[in-house]
Amino acid sequence: MPTGRPPTPTERKRRTGNPGKRALPDAADSPALPALALDAPDHLGAAGRAAWMLLAAECSWLAHTDRVSVVLLCEKLDRRAAWIAQLAGANEVLLTDKGYAYPNPLVGMLSTLETEIVKLLSLLGLTPADRTRIGLGEVRRASKLAELLADRHRQNNYDP
Repeated sequence: MPTGRPPTPTERKRRTGNPGKRALPDAADSPALPALALDAPDHLGAAGRAAWMLLAAECSWLAHTDRVSVVLLCEKLDRRAAWIAQLAGANEVLLTDKGYAYPNPLVGMLSTLETEIVKLLSLLGLTPADRTRIGLGEVRRASKLAELLADRHRQNNYDP
């Protein structure tokens, strides 16, 4: 992981009027990248497929070029779900044949896997801090008026 303050995204510099007055690349020269495909790879399990569908539908900044990282993330989420299921039926502390206690290896493996998942989430801009760092909009709670209007809209469009 790089150290120091991360660079300010070019998009944010453009929105704020380029406060540093350094030359920015021409927006017309920036290639448009194709979006991440909605169809998940066939080998993904339930957890990975659910994550893929959510990311492809909701994370507009993810491009086709991010596919390898997203596949790795989804595979790790599948592995995490499988290990949690295995741990549900096992003891977290095991005993040797002489009666000495030792931790179930799955607990340590799960911890390492979750660290890897957080790193991938961060690289893809999927944590609040990383969304801020790459200049994506911040999440705001809807006002009470907006919630009431949304409720009314849902009620008016409901067809039993």
